[in-house]
Amino acid sequence: MRKVRKAPQRNSAHPGKKVKAARVARRAKKEEASASDEPQAIAKLVASPESSAPRKGAAPGLLDPKFPTVALVGRPNVGKSSLFNALLKEEISITDARAGTTRDRVLHPIRFAGRPCDLLDTGGIGIVDQQDLSELIEAQIDAAVATATVLALVVDAKEGLTPPDRKIAERLRMLGRPVVVVANKAEGREAAMTVGEFSALGFEPVISTSALHRLGLEDLEHALAAHLPESDEGFEDWAGWPKIAVVGRRNVGKSTFVNALTRQQRTIVSDVAGTTRDAVDLPLQKDNRRFVLIDTAGLRRIKEPHGPVEFFAQVRTERAIRRADVVMLMIEAKGGISTTDRKAADQIADEHKPCVIVVNKWDTAESDVSTGEYAEYVGGRLGEMRRAPVCFTTAKEARRCWQTIDVALELYDMARSQVPTPKLNQAIERAEREHEPPARKGCKPRLLYGVQVGVGPPTFVIYCRHSDKIDEKYKRYLQARLCSFLGLEEIPLRLFLRDAGRKR
Repeated sequence: MRKVRKAPQRNSAHPGKKVKAARVARRAKKEEASASDEPQAIAKLVASPESSAPRKGAAPGLLDPKFPTVALVGRPNVGKSSLFNALLKEEISITDARAGTTRDRVLHPIRFAGRPCDLLDTGGIGIVDQQDLSELIEAQIDAAVATATVLALVVDAKEGLTPPDRKIAERLRMLGRPVVVVANKAEGREAAMTVGEFSALGFEPVISTSALHRLGLEDLEHALAAHLPESDEGFEDWAGWPKIAVVGRRNVGKSTFVNALTRQQRTIVSDVAGTTRDAVDLPLQKDNRRFVLIDTAGLRRIKEPHGPVEFFAQVRTERAIRRADVVMLMIEAKGGISTTDRKAADQIADEHKPCVIVVNKWDTAESDVSTGEYAEYVGGRLGEMRRAPVCFTTAKEARRCWQTIDVALELYDMARSQVPTPKLNQAIERAEREHEPPARKGCKPRLLYGVQVGVGPPTFVIYCRHSDKIDEKYKRYLQARLCSFLGLEEIPLRLFLRDAGRKR
């Protein structure tokens, strides 16, 4: 890690940085004092019973399922993830012709014939993983099967009935739960002829589908719905919940951080780089507030991805940044800021997303470096993120993880601020009075008035004279001053400059 230099007493370029560093240090000290309330190790975390609607005083963590769960299970490469995406009508799970693509449990709410449930994609039973993660993948499958209300046993109609299919069927039969056999890849005459073989598994009905061609999906939905109870409770698809994405390089502790919050081994954690592939959405709650936490695949600097799985893992992470309301950019305390971190910060800034810089593995940092000094270092290396709050965690010991979530939710609320028009115009007038836009080509630009036109992030249209003569440098100055005057220092703003006489 690069040596962190102490901040100078005065910094004309960033007058608030010393104050920000002190605020970060105070926050870290406060978090240290309250860290004893959190478990000291993930291995000791025990999920406490919580209702799906968070009770007053309920322990923060993963929401208990409100609706029954339908788990797609089966041997590797039978098309479970393709079927998962086809039923949801959205590309959520990564699919590939090679076996063993899915590792973690991927969950998403859905309705089957009007009956709400949670659909769960799982890894292939009996997979031999090339990175020696087979036991961890099997543990995720066991957890999915143990909690499922209905099991959809997915088989390959092209290959016909195989011994592994029989073994899996026997395993599911012992659970005594409803099982629907799904003969996937049933496109074509030859594949359709083998569907009858699966009646030997002893489960009825056998539904033939083709996830690739979207065939038989309606029959499958009705077959699954027959085992689901009717519900009068309102269906929630998480669309209106705050979404917080955790992104960063490989092996910085993203999945460990997620597991510390869920209080269980919800995602696979390993020293092997690139363990996480899918972007995994998890519904959590804290203080009667629900939100979605998105665990993502680790970013790395590569000229070309090693195959389609790695390519789509990177694509899913980039998409998670776009659909998130707040992004947590996690870095490793000892490793410092890398080119990959700067590239991720640039993407977050380009998407105008509020960001929390999470310095994980703080217990491994040099003992003579304070949180304030490290915050100065981060601000210097990540120029686009210099106003972002910095939090320090040790996810392996579940230290200061929930306090970091509190900061992210504060940014979410701040990004939805509605600024009164008089207050906005006072801020614009003050910014112009302190530094007028420079004249260009004989024209003197003027800022006249502004209105807010959106939130998430706050978006403003400022009407001017000669707006085309205002350069990007002055626009950046104006954004920074408005952030300061409006109390929005830690989030990005969107500004649009228009001539006062121009029609919308």
